[in-house]
Amino acid sequence: MLIIAEIPIRMSMLLRSLILVPTVCALYTQAQWTQVNSGITDLAQGATVLGATNDHLIARAGWNMYRSSNDGDTWSSIQPPVAFNSTECGYFRAGRYFAGMSASGDCIYFTNDNGGTWNPVTGAPTATVVRGFHELGTGLYAYTSNLGIYRSLNNGDSWQAVNVGLSNLNVFSMGSSGTHLFACTIGDGVFVSTDAGASWSPSNAGIAKGDLNGEHVWRMGNEMYYTAQGGGKYRSTDLGANWSVWAWPSLFGVGLLEVERFGGNLYIETRHFTGAYRDSVYTSTDEGQGWTNITGNLDAADLNGSGLVELNGYLFLGYNVISPGEGIYRRGIATGIDDLIPAAEQLPAVYPNPAHDLLTLQASLQHGPMKYALVDIAGAVVLNGSMTSATEVCDVSALAPGAYLLQWNDGMVPPVRIIKQ
Repeated sequence: MLIIAEIPIRMSMLLRSLILVPTVCALYTQAQWTQVNSGITDLAQGATVLGATNDHLIARAGWNMYRSSNDGDTWSSIQPPVAFNSTECGYFRAGRYFAGMSASGDCIYFTNDNGGTWNPVTGAPTATVVRGFHELGTGLYAYTSNLGIYRSLNNGDSWQAVNVGLSNLNVFSMGSSGTHLFACTIGDGVFVSTDAGASWSPSNAGIAKGDLNGEHVWRMGNEMYYTAQGGGKYRSTDLGANWSVWAWPSLFGVGLLEVERFGGNLYIETRHFTGAYRDSVYTSTDEGQGWTNITGNLDAADLNGSGLVELNGYLFLGYNVISPGEGIYRRGIATGIDDLIPAAEQLPAVYPNPAHDLLTLQASLQHGPMKYALVDIAGAVVLNGSMTSATEVCDVSALAPGAYLLQWNDGMVPPVRIIKQ
């Protein structure tokens, strides 16, 4: 049985808050972006931060791939899975880094030695562009430009298409909330699956016909959000059953380029027009209730969605081919008291809360699994486990309605009060 003391956790958080306030003010005003391109030989076509393992960053510049083991201070070249193909995207899960390709052959490979060697998989999509990966429960999903969605249930060893009901196979992004998966397509808007991708249904009630060229779909808190390439912006409070126009914050400008989540940290890159197009980067640690502009000293002429990746308490960003020569920039995440906690201790996301049947836990797990325990008001552990992947869905349907405390084995992470309905 996992037992975690609540009082020491609360006291620890309180003491840190009292001691660190003066330091936080200084860090908040001094946080700047630093160019980190040492070892990258050709930036004529820009650079993209593709992803990260537990201890390495993975990036591309032109036809070349690179890795860094020291938070971007220096980079060394690695061979891509396919010669002269530096990959489109990356994702790290359970000790493996997956590379998504734009290729005429297989389009998914993985490495378990930070790009030293690459391994093929069974059933990979071919002759397509793998645009990205999404994880939910035991499933890892790859979404493509013309072959729809592929799923692996064995940590990427084998893949198969899961497109029943998905009438548009041009998938631009994916998101999830609880056990609901969302696919954002170019041409037919949003599709939703409630059975781990085995079947899909259109989910466009309330979305205008002119806004079905999807751009992004993502979760903030208990709500789903969708943006269209023509500028439409929508929100759903009922897991995609209905959508309503979202009056997004005016500070975001005219368009959305990139949305990334790392544990409880959300990042978006948006486009503004003030005589010329400029991009800005924002972060939220409260599920979109408040946003901080962290563009800072970046040259915002055109970042254009070239990778936002967290690792070891830093945020990394790349400039693509539209801004050659800029390469990769790094910024300390310190923007508040909790940002002084190392990356492994950043607050996990827990939703929905209140919960009915399922409770989803999300954490970055940059330094290994996190153990958790759900404790009732009498102090008894009613549910526990260990997170070995970034997302875990817990079945709480059998629990009695009432208040519970979700505790972690990491004493620097505060407990979360959960309401079971």
